[in-house]
Amino acid sequence: MALKDIRQNELVRKAIHLSSALIPILYWQVFDRNWMIKGVSLIALGFLLAEYIRFHIPSGSKYFHILFGSALREHEQSKLTGATYVFTGAVLSIFLFPKEIAVPALLVLSISDTLAALVGIPFGKHRFLKKSVEGSFAFLASTLTILIYFSPLPLGILVLIAVLVTLSEAYPMGLDDNFLIPTLTGSLLLIFGIL
Repeated sequence: MALKDIRQNELVRKAIHLSSALIPILYWQVFDRNWMIKGVSLIALGFLLAEYIRFHIPSGSKYFHILFGSALREHEQSKLTGATYVFTGAVLSIFLFPKEIAVPALLVLSISDTLAALVGIPFGKHRFLKKSVEGSFAFLASTLTILIYFSPLPLGILVLIAVLVTLSEAYPMGLDDNFLIPTLTGSLLLIFGIL
C-alpha cells in the first residue's frame, strides 16, 4: 500500500489535525498564556456551539453535514467530532500546564498522532492493541523526538513517558485521543518533573 491508498477523507482529517500544530507554535513563539487561553477558548466554544446546532437544530445539522460530513468518522455521527476534542484538550492543556509542558504535549497530539495514521493506515500490517505496530512505532519515535527537544528530563524518563502515551494512543479506553494525548502527556511531564 502507498499513501494514495489512504482514503481522501482521512487525508483531509489529518491535514486539519496537523494544522492544529499552529496552536503550540503560536504559544511558543508569539502569544502569552492569557491570550492563548482566551483565543483557543473562543475557538473551542465555536466548535461546541456548532456541535449543539448539529445535534439540536435540524436545519443546522443539514448544513453541518453538507460542509463536514465527508470528513466525519462513523462514531462521530452521534458524538462530538475529533476537532472539538482537539480544541477543548488544547484549552485544558494551556490552562493546566506551564508553557514548557503544554507546548510539547500539544505537538505530540498534532504531529505524532498524524504520523501514526499516515504510517499505520497504508503500511500497518501487524496489529498492536487497537492500532498497528507500524503506526505505533511512528507515534513513539516522533513523541520521543518532541520530548527530547523540549524537556530537560532524563532520557530514561522521556522514553517511559513516550511509551505510556503511545500505549494510551493505541488503546484509548473509550476516551477520545485528541483529548487524552495532550492531557496525559502534560500530566506525565508535570509529575515526573516534580519527582
